[in-house]
Amino acid sequence: MVDEVATATELPGPWRSAFEDVPRGHYVPDEVFVPEPGTPRAYRTVNRSTEPGAWEALVHSNAQVVTQLAPSPFDGGPSPSSSSSAPEAVARMLVLLDPAPGARVLDLGSGTGWTAALLARFGTVVVTMESDPELAAQVRARLIGSEATVTALHGNATLGYPNAAPYDAVHVGFSVRDIPGSWIAQVRPGGRLVMPFGTLFANTGLLCLTVREDGQAADGRFRGGVRFMWERGQRPHWAQAAAGEPERMASPVDPRTVLATGASRWAVGLQVPAVTWDPVPADGDRLLRLWCTDGSWATVTVDAWNKPDGVTQCGPRNLWDEVCAAWSWWDGQGRPGRNRFGVTAGRSGSCRAWLDSPQSPLPGALEPATRTRPAAPLLSDRPNSTTRQR
Repeated sequence: MVDEVATATELPGPWRSAFEDVPRGHYVPDEVFVPEPGTPRAYRTVNRSTEPGAWEALVHSNAQVVTQLAPSPFDGGPSPSSSSSAPEAVARMLVLLDPAPGARVLDLGSGTGWTAALLARFGTVVVTMESDPELAAQVRARLIGSEATVTALHGNATLGYPNAAPYDAVHVGFSVRDIPGSWIAQVRPGGRLVMPFGTLFANTGLLCLTVREDGQAADGRFRGGVRFMWERGQRPHWAQAAAGEPERMASPVDPRTVLATGASRWAVGLQVPAVTWDPVPADGDRLLRLWCTDGSWATVTVDAWNKPDGVTQCGPRNLWDEVCAAWSWWDGQGRPGRNRFGVTAGRSGSCRAWLDSPQSPLPGALEPATRTRPAAPLLSDRPNSTTRQR
């Protein structure tokens, strides 16, 4: 597994040594979970004592290993709530973090504790935080006597840990849609933050931020894509679907064109916050369905999108109008890829997306309260809570 990861990520020698010296299996619990083939949202348990071969195969793979299930907030069914992240993703993030030996690193979302142990083996001084009290206790037990430079804590990772600040770097082991200002405030000028950042519309991007010299904000670009679980407090909570007389019209663009590539979905998601969509069924009604956390919704008839009733939308936000405007802007910019986009996050909790430079903010989506277009898409100005994974 280490050879595969090293090849895929061009892992520098010191990091390769850390991966070789800190086996993932020491930090994966004896009981893990795998999806049942052909059965949506169903998992079976793989126990180390009863299925040692299957357990070893999972641990030595380059894939995520689910280590905890919890009831889904949507339907109560089993849903992954913690994992041992894919080794390649872990390696990519640590290389981007680029700490010097002796650097002070805040690791948010301890999960199994493996990433904290890798950081310590590399020679950094680590504070790792986990919001789940049971997982936090397991991490402390695994690290006792093995990594003296790790302080393992139970707490709300979105608040950081100011008692040991300032840090040289912050590593985040869960996906976020909002970047807490407390993280920026606890990193020294010139320090880095590496995190999975995304929207409900598109997969998560790997974001690398550098704190400005004045310490008031941090800027950085996306460095490819990753898949991590959402921070628990930033999981979407859907309002009841809006009622009332919906608006019907033709679409100005084929929805298959809008959703054709990861780059198009990514650009739309950055401009249309709090909106998701369901894949179009191959048979049946052939509707593209969009949902917003405020209850707004829209449908587009994929095979009749340009008909007078091809689009139906209802609620405080006209979702398909916003999506089409966002796609048209992206198309007009020459269809830039994900790595040309970046984010500026401030101590105040503000979070704005841009193209190529912080001086080129993206056009904003219509705000549901004002129906006016702000100077840039305000992805976040609300407080955060709790934590997630790794």
